[in-house]
Amino acid sequence: MIESITKAIKKFERFLITSHINLEGDSLGSQLAMADLLKNLGKDFVIFDSSRVPDHYRFLPHVELVRNKMDIRNTKFDAAIVLDCPTLARTGKVKEAVEKAGYIINIDHHVSNERFGDLNWVEKGASSVGEMIYKLYKKLNSEITREIALFMYIAILTDTGSFNYSNTSSATHEIVSELLGYGIKPYDISKSIYENKSLGDIKLLARALLSLKVIENGRIAYIVVRKKLFNETKARETACEDIISFARSIKGVDAAVFFREDIKKKGIFHVSFRSSKGMDVNKVAAAFGGGGHKSASGCTLRGNFEEIKRKVLKRIKSEL
Repeated sequence: MIESITKAIKKFERFLITSHINLEGDSLGSQLAMADLLKNLGKDFVIFDSSRVPDHYRFLPHVELVRNKMDIRNTKFDAAIVLDCPTLARTGKVKEAVEKAGYIINIDHHVSNERFGDLNWVEKGASSVGEMIYKLYKKLNSEITREIALFMYIAILTDTGSFNYSNTSSATHEIVSELLGYGIKPYDISKSIYENKSLGDIKLLARALLSLKVIENGRIAYIVVRKKLFNETKARETACEDIISFARSIKGVDAAVFFREDIKKKGIFHVSFRSSKGMDVNKVAAAFGGGGHKSASGCTLRGNFEEIKRKVLKRIKSEL
């Protein structure tokens, strides 16, 4: 499949690069690395995302290339490269531009990927799309600079939970070992991403943990953050990124659930799932129109919160 991807990249000249809503390390790092790969090959590109770059990733070089607005009607692309995105709907407002592009290249590692592209490279065993982009660089014999190594490293670091998740393989460590050879500084990167919180972010975490509940004899744990909590603590939306890990870390918990109310859209709730002991939470997310990985998935639901919580927890219980 990687041969087909390289042929497509060589064939086309002007590319749209995009990823899923709510950018994080893998989606952002892989896009920036892909942009440099196209640049190395003399191609034109535009990075267009539905979400803005989170504050704690603003230290990355060239993040100003990520656009949030574009005149879709008067912009033409030969192909769209969609990274780290299991469904086309997850690209948000960029979906129209992707569909308008002449050809869709879908590169992803989610087990729930719907293979929506004209060309689909879905590698479920990869730790991250960043790891897949590394393979693409090697296949094309494209130069890796310190900046490119940084983009790939952040993609892999964040999607493996700092190399703690089950998607971390020996190949992942071998790739990271090479990337470190380009002079990137793990301590500085970790501090920029994980130790860059505002006081409001910490206050939100403290309040969120007060909502923690454990049910089904300790096998399910869940946390709730409602919209008003953001207003009361002055926290950023990105403050919620790792909250679910606290629920998952409890001894005896098989599945953790995090309910977050959207701060802008009324009646919208984002639900994240994490599991241990082999439980497949992707099945749960898929039942509600979402998806992801076996041990980490999510979905977005609309409606009354208490009813959403009841349905989600009932479905989780059925998988125990």
